[in-house]
Amino acid sequence: MPRLIVSIDALRHNLALLQERCRRVGAECMFVFKEAPLHAALVADVMKKSTVRRLGLVAWPHAELPSIPGVELHHVYAPSPLLASKVAACDCAYVNARFTLQALALACGEKKPELRLCLEVGDDRDGILPEELPELCAITRNLGFSLRGLEINFACLSTEAPTTEKLLFADSVLRKVRKFCLPTADISAGGTDVLELTERESLPSTVREIRCGTGVTLGRYPLSGRIIPDARQDAFRLEAQILECRVKKTRRLALFDVGTFHTAPEKLLSPLPGMRFAGASSAYASFDVTDCPETLREGMTLSFSLDYHALSRALSSQALPVVREDA
Repeated sequence: MPRLIVSIDALRHNLALLQERCRRVGAECMFVFKEAPLHAALVADVMKKSTVRRLGLVAWPHAELPSIPGVELHHVYAPSPLLASKVAACDCAYVNARFTLQALALACGEKKPELRLCLEVGDDRDGILPEELPELCAITRNLGFSLRGLEINFACLSTEAPTTEKLLFADSVLRKVRKFCLPTADISAGGTDVLELTERESLPSTVREIRCGTGVTLGRYPLSGRIIPDARQDAFRLEAQILECRVKKTRRLALFDVGTFHTAPEKLLSPLPGMRFAGASSAYASFDVTDCPETLREGMTLSFSLDYHALSRALSSQALPVVREDA
């Protein structure tokens, strides 16, 4: 059976490293682990000795929100109406339209989360256009919500990296709607690519929160793929076993006991040179190992690294055991 191996020490190391990087540029670090409700104990252990006090997540229909003393829960996606009651229990929630705002308002009791409005800055994912903001801010305040400020997102759907110009644009938009916001209102920028920008340029003073997910879990900048200096890349690995190894249509193929039930097999990073993904079904993944320098045999276990998409699927899979190390 395949399994996902998690190094608690590596995650703690990366979280501390990125927090220090954020503080150096005048921002708070948010640890974004969207699957946190599915792995509440794991996340609590990672954050136990950390001074990071903000956890970004999404609500899951069959899992409760984690409860970590002293840690704020930020729902980093706009709430689906079916999940709005769970989102309402967070300390802060993101909203991207009147529809999601009203869905959240209907689900809230007396206690309401603070809100961030998502501003479109070029990723084309979730985001309000600047001309829409004043009206939505007014509606937000009339519904009894407090506005924590704006949220901006980079490099999720697009391949455009964050730039100082776009951050300054968000800063100018915030200034125009500040009268609707809390006195401490600021901009939350994500993801870890924003930290890569700070290696060569300064952030506007209103960018006081940086959302870091991939940087903590994989130790890389998401867009460029560069290794983050001093970060570890061994926080997660996926072990799978060869069930069959034969020549088929002139190529030697190794069939592993991992498939789309478990992860995104095409996004696994092959551990050997010359090993190439050939295809996957629900419970199998086939790799062409004809050109591998090592002879692979049935029964062998290999350890794969994961990219963001493979890791996200693995963390949400019900078919993949999670084994913790260094706890």
